[in-house]
Amino acid sequence: MLTMTVLAVMLALCVPRRSKRDSSFGLARWLMSAGTALIAVQFLVQHTFGFRQIGVTQAVLFNLLFFTPASLLCSMAVLYVQRQGRVTPREWWTAGGICALSIILLIGVALFDGVSLAEESTALRMAEYVGAILYVAMQSYIFKQQYVVYKRLEQAVDEYYDRSRRDLFGWMGWSMQAMTVLAFFVPVVIFMKGPLLVLFSIAYFFCISYSTISLYSYGISDDHRRVEEADCLTPSPSPKGEGSVDPAISEAVERWIANGHYREHNLTLGIVARQMAVPQRQLQDWLRQSEYGKLAGLVTTLRIEEAKRVLKEHPEWSTEGVADYCGFSSREYFHRTFRQMTGTTPANYI
Repeated sequence: MLTMTVLAVMLALCVPRRSKRDSSFGLARWLMSAGTALIAVQFLVQHTFGFRQIGVTQAVLFNLLFFTPASLLCSMAVLYVQRQGRVTPREWWTAGGICALSIILLIGVALFDGVSLAEESTALRMAEYVGAILYVAMQSYIFKQQYVVYKRLEQAVDEYYDRSRRDLFGWMGWSMQAMTVLAFFVPVVIFMKGPLLVLFSIAYFFCISYSTISLYSYGISDDHRRVEEADCLTPSPSPKGEGSVDPAISEAVERWIANGHYREHNLTLGIVARQMAVPQRQLQDWLRQSEYGKLAGLVTTLRIEEAKRVLKEHPEWSTEGVADYCGFSSREYFHRTFRQMTGTTPANYI
């Protein structure tokens, strides 16, 4: 309860400068803050009134009444960040409608079935089963929207940078998958007592905590900008094998290779296109129709070939020196990539 409260306050009061100039992140921050606050209230209500001690039916009622909207808010916060605020009213109405239907059903049965909350109620138990299924349906719907955006971001980042940069937004994938997987346990676990329920509660707690802290860190870091740059500036690529590629692109690529630009650090599709003085879209089409597939494939192949040459001509160079000269960001990344592409280590290659 205290941890959820601290996280909610952190998002609400620790207003980063980015949220002031980025309305989508600012709204996502408030959605996540509201979601974590609801979870804190749920823990407080359960602890104060002892519904779990009264009976499973009463405890499940309040779990669903708070966890369903909390999951809606937290999951939509992630979607807002993924979409840069472009969430449609239809998506809100669909997910919010499922959430509202569950809450109305639960409250309606609890108020009008004629059974006190201190007693077991068959009607309320059936309503809770339906509410749990609606919870799963809501979370599955949001996950579908998140997954489509995540795959698009994955492709955009893969094609834009000179190496894999899943570290920029990997937390999104973990958060949305964990929230959805946990939702499928709700119809079973939430009606139980004992260790299994405790483990589920701990997993849910850590999932929300991880998502909250990751969203906050992502929003105030440069990772947010880098992913947006790849997503906004990289045009939708043409299908491989379709369309024609200007022969001038091939000539520009050859000149770029001859000048050794591939050895520069932290290349992006935009930087390379400017160095070649060619349109970014045409360069992307050329890469997709080539054997390399994307910028990282081209650059990595050239860097490894250069590394082979340097290792032969300068066996006295350190691995760090070779990695830096050939454009690799670190010794570890160079060692791993070299082994993947050659089947041996740089030391054994010498």
